[in-house]
Amino acid sequence: MEFSKEEIIKKANHCLGCKVKMCKKGCPLGNDITEMIAYVKQEEYEQAYYKLCETTVLSPICGRICPHKSQCEGSCVRGIKGESVNIGNLEAYIGDLSIKNEYKIPMYTNEKKDKKIAVIGGGPAGLTLAANLVRHGYPVTIYEKYNKLRWNFKAWNTRV
Repeated sequence: MEFSKEEIIKKANHCLGCKVKMCKKGCPLGNDITEMIAYVKQEEYEQAYYKLCETTVLSPICGRICPHKSQCEGSCVRGIKGESVNIGNLEAYIGDLSIKNEYKIPMYTNEKKDKKIAVIGGGPAGLTLAANLVRHGYPVTIYEKYNKLRWNFKAWNTRV
């Protein structure tokens, strides 16, 4: 389901911006959801993407398949007396924008390492591992049983 920018801003404005971030505590990755949403409220979508990239490089996927209701959304303070913030839709929206606008995954270092690394499998775990290795300067080759990966690598550096 796609949302307009106005709908996304409305969903983001539902967030209280809590000082004690229960949504972050409910996220197994520890995404700083409150700060990501603050960027969405300001329509700073690339910054929201960079905030998500601190813990995940698969926000378009996580935004759709994570069990938000039992994790971050289930821990949302707004959910105590009403409806929790729709974090999954916000994360998916930011992830989709990252692909559409070709946001780059931020690097931890520009230093290229001498060792080469092979990752077997281009599923979520393999892609996450490969992305984090590339972010640390390692050249990575992904071996996949299918003839092409099922992920858009435009957002990744050309070293992948």
